Amino acid sequence: MEERMSNFFVRSRCDSLRRWARLLSTLAVAVVSLADAAKSMDLASSSSTGTEGGVSAVWIFANFSFTGMRAQAKGTTFWKVVSFIFGFPGTLLTLFLVDRGSERAYGIDMPRKTNQ
Repeated sequence: MEERMSNFFVRSRCDSLRRWARLLSTLAVAVVSLADAAKSMDLASSSSTGTEGGVSAVWIFANFSFTGMRAQAKGTTFWKVVSFIFGFPGTLLTLFLVDRGSERAYGIDMPRKTNQ
């Protein structure tokens, strides 16, 4: 009986590791594909006015999103990883400074829903 339970936990741990490995390899392939597509575009001849604002907005919103998910201890792992990547290196700072589930981020209380 104990041996069967032990095998179950080892098998479930291996399945979890395989799932994470598959997710990370898929993410790596997507990043490389997108980077290759961006590199193949001729960006030197195009006008760069207006493109910096959009990139900055994505970076800022990714940081807000990651900070909120970390402080409120909500959100799926997928969206946390996506916002961490797009908000890096600001999200790395959040990872170290904001406690998970603390309902506070950088000295600001996060909004809460009141149950009535």
